[in-house]
Amino acid sequence: MKRGIIHGLLPLLLPYCALFCAGLTLTLAQSLGFFLPLGSGEVTLEHYQTLIQDQGIRQSLGLSLSVAFFSAAGSVLGGTVLALALWRMPPGLRRVGVVSKVGLILPHVAVAFLVLLMLSRTGLVSSVLFQLGIISAPEEFPNILHTGSGLGMILAFLLKGVPFALLLIGAVLFGFDVRLIQTARMLGAGPLRTFWSVTLPRLLPAMHSAFIILFLYAFGSFDIPFVLGESHPGMLSIRVFDIFFQRDLSQRPQAMAILTLMFVFAAVFAMLYNRFAAYLDGWRRKL
Repeated sequence: MKRGIIHGLLPLLLPYCALFCAGLTLTLAQSLGFFLPLGSGEVTLEHYQTLIQDQGIRQSLGLSLSVAFFSAAGSVLGGTVLALALWRMPPGLRRVGVVSKVGLILPHVAVAFLVLLMLSRTGLVSSVLFQLGIISAPEEFPNILHTGSGLGMILAFLLKGVPFALLLIGAVLFGFDVRLIQTARMLGAGPLRTFWSVTLPRLLPAMHSAFIILFLYAFGSFDIPFVLGESHPGMLSIRVFDIFFQRDLSQRPQAMAILTLMFVFAAVFAMLYNRFAAYLDGWRRKL
């Protein structure tokens, strides 16, 4: 059966794998000094050494990691809470929950502009507060965006990530056998103990999957950081764009080196996180 599925998908997988592998190979080769419009064409690690010594790159890495972590963790937490709330609603009211999934149909760049229009100092929220007399001037509205903390980007990723996490976690919940909960309650388990021992273990695989997808997407995303990101330090994706398109050709291998390191980090992170999740699941089962 599995071989039949793989053979059926080969016409789609082969072109994708060929393009992906070709792009990855070219990126790695250029980061090492090959296939460049300028340069000697010899193998060199100079561009990686330059990145390691660059304080600005380290700051961009820290910003990218913090934005990715807080947006992914907040999305999983918010999606879990909303999924549980919808699950506990009467069947007739569950249709209202479709409103919470509207963010899924909006492109990331559209969500970024919505955050910009709503929360900037000249945005809708500050204008409403000014009209209500709560603030005397739009400049008194707190500067939420472009502060260097990445808060605006985190809010935009949350608007997209919460509905995504809700979709994954809700699919598990609505297929959940409530008789397990009823049995636990009949055996004397309280609501908190029932959730910890019965409900949460069924949700953890979906929560882990949502977290790792949202984390890696936010880590390498370009559209939201391009609209809401700061010029300094800037996300790694913005640094790649600036180096590749706005500097001379001799610095382009640095952009390729950043992309290579980002890919390696994503692969290693996914592997380690899956092992960590499996360890947590085994540890919880021993309790």
